[in-house]
Amino acid sequence: MEVLKVYDDGSMLDKSVIDFDLSTLLESFQRGVKNLTALSLETGIVTATSVPHIIVNAFKNLAAISVETGYKLAALEAA
Repeated sequence: MEVLKVYDDGSMLDKSVIDFDLSTLLESFQRGVKNLTALSLETGIVTATSVPHIIVNAFKNLAAISVETGYKLAALEAA
């Protein structure tokens, strides 16, 4: 069976509308997740995708304070 046309909400579209490969779908999904994460970080709403970024940013702030004050932070000594 070969798809010739696609019917969507009263419109007939060419088969090129659904002709895509897996990498294109994955790229589109990843772009959406990145946008969701950025929006979450900017608005301060915690989501599963923003939690790792929040933790890393908090550690960076602690590391900066540690370096400025001369306090020895064990996690920085190991690196």
